[in-house]
Amino acid sequence: MKTFESTNPAQTQALAKKLADLATVGLVITLNGDLGAGKTTFTKGFAQALGVSDRVKSPTFNILNTYESGRLPLYHFDAYRLEESGAADQGFEDYLGTDGVTLIEWPQFMADLLPNDRLVMTFERTGNGADERLITVKGLGKAAAIEEALA
Repeated sequence: MKTFESTNPAQTQALAKKLADLATVGLVITLNGDLGAGKTTFTKGFAQALGVSDRVKSPTFNILNTYESGRLPLYHFDAYRLEESGAADQGFEDYLGTDGVTLIEWPQFMADLLPNDRLVMTFERTGNGADERLITVKGLGKAAAIEEALA
């Protein structure tokens, strides 16, 4: 597991760029953290680094936003609204580990669908400042190589 300190949104997006540069087809990244922890900030930086030209926003009301204008398709889930209903039988598994990269906010509500090979990220406010975060990255299975490649 690797840990990164971020004192502002630009640093969070710089980490996102490093990961986007390492991203390959089929990568699944889970984004864990409370509301306002930096998950969407990370996603915006990741999408920009992939070359996504569309406006990136949290898919809270849609559950899934798809962006196809970058070097890889990007599937961005916000599973928060699945807390009651769950993700089974909704077709979401069609996006996991396929032709693009999948980012999942609130992955605990899609736990049954998560692949064994994935990058697990956790965003925590440190309390030292409004924008200060501790971000951990852990690669599971084949995604461990991406964790290892992070500087």
